[in-house]
Amino acid sequence: MGAKVFLIHGFNKEAVDMYPLERFLSQKGYDCITLSFELRYHPFERAAEVLSGLLKHKIHDDEKVFLVGHSTGGIVIRKVLSDPECASKVKRAVLIAAPNQGSGLAGAAHLIRPFTTVYKTLFSITPAFISGYPFAASNVEVGAIAGDRAGLLLGKMLRQRNDGRVETASVWLPDIKDFLILPYHHKQIHHQPETAGLIDHFFRHGRFL
Repeated sequence: MGAKVFLIHGFNKEAVDMYPLERFLSQKGYDCITLSFELRYHPFERAAEVLSGLLKHKIHDDEKVFLVGHSTGGIVIRKVLSDPECASKVKRAVLIAAPNQGSGLAGAAHLIRPFTTVYKTLFSITPAFISGYPFAASNVEVGAIAGDRAGLLLGKMLRQRNDGRVETASVWLPDIKDFLILPYHHKQIHHQPETAGLIDHFFRHGRFL
């Protein structure tokens, strides 16, 4: 059996949204675990608690796993890696189109009360919230992939280069191991064989190319 990979979906999605990536990675020999999290009506911490519990209680101390998160799923991973006990179980992680510096669209939605009062996950990825959130550093090697095809309607509300949902620059972090930009929009970037191939390469070598 290959190395375990936990796949984390984004806001307002379920496990099925990660199935294409699961199939690609399974073909490359990974043992994929794709779960559904509550990423609509609760802050991302709720999903992080679930994933943290799985890592602490289902993964042996001598076992290393990989993590992949799309969009808000990447923020869930960052929260989980803030826990040293969880980080010790993870070899490498890849964040795809994750609003690491906050989502401008979520910030705009927050101005439309009570939108983010109901969809609390959105509030927790606003730039104001994320900029003040204390993510602790870890020794886990993290790679980030951004998109820049703004082919989605909501992307027209963003002035900066974006993937139709998240600003491309927001995906970058100063302490990540590797970063690249692909010509896909937010809803398709994690479904591409090219993306899966790059993730596989990062898992094996600690870099995308």
